[in-house]
Amino acid sequence: MTSRNLFTSFYRFKNGYKHKCKSLNNIIFNSFSSQSHDREITKELSNKFFAEPVQNLLFKLTHVDVQKAFRKRFIGQNPGTPIYKFMTTAEIEKMQAEVNIKAKEKVQMPPIVPLRTDLGQVLEINKDIIGFDSAKFVFTDITFGISDKRRIVVVREPDGTLRKANEDERHAVNQIYFPQSGRELKHPVMFDDNNLKPLLENGDYEFILDRACCQFEPDDKNYHRVVFSTYKHVDESKNYHILESTRHLGPLLFYLAFNKKPDNFLLYCLQTERFDDVILFIQLYTKINQGLEIELDDSKDQFKLIEDFISTECIDKVNLEEALKSYTTRNSETLSKQN
Repeated sequence: MTSRNLFTSFYRFKNGYKHKCKSLNNIIFNSFSSQSHDREITKELSNKFFAEPVQNLLFKLTHVDVQKAFRKRFIGQNPGTPIYKFMTTAEIEKMQAEVNIKAKEKVQMPPIVPLRTDLGQVLEINKDIIGFDSAKFVFTDITFGISDKRRIVVVREPDGTLRKANEDERHAVNQIYFPQSGRELKHPVMFDDNNLKPLLENGDYEFILDRACCQFEPDDKNYHRVVFSTYKHVDESKNYHILESTRHLGPLLFYLAFNKKPDNFLLYCLQTERFDDVILFIQLYTKINQGLEIELDDSKDQFKLIEDFISTECIDKVNLEEALKSYTTRNSETLSKQN
């Protein structure tokens, strides 16, 4: 890396860094009070999310539907002209296999990673330049090919403190020099709590989550706030079907599992005849939470397993036990034939 590339430019931040947009960092987000009760995302927990057994379980629970994965969506672009072809049975089967692969890629899950901790870290304090200027100076390395996450961005304060840039400063500098399509320089006001709540109440979960993935880095505190608040609303309203067959259902279920909130999803599965999903979620839950690893095989009574899980891990025991009993009654004939 040459000195010409390193710290090649700086910006003066005065009164919130005013320029054509008036202010880059004038949006104040208020956190939902219930967010403080969420379990902290650690490196160990993030590694569990990326583990192959956990990813396989999350993918099975997503229930990828090709029709939903490739449905028309209002994204501000004109749809392409449909193409009609005459194909043989072999060609159709080959095309279907390719579509299934593309559908799996389309529901690739956003990562769950820890918050970045080195932001704002003080590097040096030079008292000799105190009072040199009343503005902040921001220096950035604009070498081509460096990822936005690794790019060096530092700030010199008027009191002589040299520190690493905070989240908003890093976002602004990266978006100015290396703008990403769909990402705005100023964070959209829709992510403010007052504007986010109506969207949640309207069930626009996929829109919120897609835009959060576009606007924020996954280790950004605002990303965690918006995404986890959305997951919490989906869970409380039991609207899991809205995110089914999308890339967001897997992370949602992982969030419920690591925060030990299985009740609503299990109740939803039992009430909608999704017995296999109950077993899959219990497997996911036990793999994430230490000391609960359970090996499931055909010789074990799955109903007894669910009863024990409800008894030890769930809060809403009465409703879950009643739902399990109702499911057993409704499907008694089918279950007796299978046995």
